[in-house]
Amino acid sequence: MAFPLTTTQTLSTPAAPEAVWRAFERVDQWPTVLPALLTARLEPEGPLAPGRSIVTRATPESKATDITMRVVAAEAPRHLALAIDDPAYRATTDYRIVATAGGTDVVVTATLEAIGFKQSVRFLLWQQRLIPMLRQTARERAQALIDLAERIGGAR
Repeated sequence: MAFPLTTTQTLSTPAAPEAVWRAFERVDQWPTVLPALLTARLEPEGPLAPGRSIVTRATPESKATDITMRVVAAEAPRHLALAIDDPAYRATTDYRIVATAGGTDVVVTATLEAIGFKQSVRFLLWQQRLIPMLRQTARERAQALIDLAERIGGAR
């Protein structure tokens, strides 16, 4: 089968890698740049670290779901990996933060993996629709966090 579904894209910013990392760390500020979020918090509080969770609550008008993302990897200021484990799928988002001459590239890889035979068949049937949605969602979230990094400051 053609699973998991994966998309990788690179976004650029004049912000320094440290500012991008600070935007990732400021989970409480994510709703200021991600309009579908009502709240976001890191549990337990502290620095981003494997084993911690990012708990988000969606606004009612967004019709989005509340999500808990598990921090899989956190290597300041270079790498953050998040996972969502659902009975029907597993989603991962991997952010690689790369310093460039003019700022920072954020390489975001989003992966969606079906769990179980029935879900695999659904993914196969909807693959042409799921891949663009996965790409768009990953781009929008990464761009929002870049916008937060630029607002926080720290251009190179």
